[in-house]
Amino acid sequence: MSRYLLLKDISVQNANAIAGLTYGFPAMTNFLGFSHALSRKLSSELAITLGGVAVISHENMVHARQPKEWGDYVFALTRNPLTQKGTTAPINEEGRMNMTISLLIEVHGLLGGAMYQEDQLVNDVENLLPKLRIAGGQITQIGSISLTNKEEDKKVLRHLMPGFILLDRSEYLTEHVKNKHEQGEQISAFDAWCDFYKLKYRATRTESDGEEQGELSNKAKWEFVKKPQMGYLVPIMSGFCAISPLYEAGKVDNVRDTTVPVAFAEAAYGVGEWMSPHRLTNIDDAIWRYEHCEPWYVAKTKPFIDPIIELFMDEFDENAAMKF
Repeated sequence: MSRYLLLKDISVQNANAIAGLTYGFPAMTNFLGFSHALSRKLSSELAITLGGVAVISHENMVHARQPKEWGDYVFALTRNPLTQKGTTAPINEEGRMNMTISLLIEVHGLLGGAMYQEDQLVNDVENLLPKLRIAGGQITQIGSISLTNKEEDKKVLRHLMPGFILLDRSEYLTEHVKNKHEQGEQISAFDAWCDFYKLKYRATRTESDGEEQGELSNKAKWEFVKKPQMGYLVPIMSGFCAISPLYEAGKVDNVRDTTVPVAFAEAAYGVGEWMSPHRLTNIDDAIWRYEHCEPWYVAKTKPFIDPIIELFMDEFDENAAMKF
């Protein structure tokens, strides 16, 4: 079994609450990016790298308000200084949130019984954390930093309660699309994805005495349409998908780095499930890692099987001018 770095009860303020088309919790790419940044800043003398991440949410609060008693909620935005003309400066809407989370991060290269290495790793992480951000938010408080022991997954998971751990349930989406196609319904992957978080009701017309005389009834019985799967399922942004071929370095104008190849990408989405940690028996089942299967580059807790959407790169013209 692997050993994990446990960052318990991290308080983060003003974290990004918008992830592509979703909102309410940062994308998993934020936490994997945090783990990568922390790993790069560790001392080379430790010979340790950090890998995948498991995320446990203890408390979160989106900065939102309800302008009217029965109106929709909107993000509570910052009030910026006025312009030289005395008018309100235009801003882009930003969704922010405060959250308390715990992270379990894979540790690679840790030698068994090397107490000095373990102590040095914990000290380095303790000094580096206040300098880093998680999902763009500031770390204001850290409960504790420790290394888990092997074969104590259940004990570690119980200590992370109360809270909910995020699991990958992308296979539910694949199964739902497949079932709809077998039933003869031409449903898109996007519509199938929406079925996991929509509240849907279906009207069934009820028969009446008037129908025997040739009159149609206008009465109906409304029934709740169950979601494709049970559980606390939520839509999530899980990575990226290339929407163009891979261009050689320097071929595309006005990019950030002209020394590396470039591909254009869009956000990729999946389905996640919030689950109480005590229902898990193995931490590895909740560890998110990047999986690459061209054109997909997404975070998953299980190896990549088959993409839902097949993209045909032949449709792209590599010789077309790419200028912005």
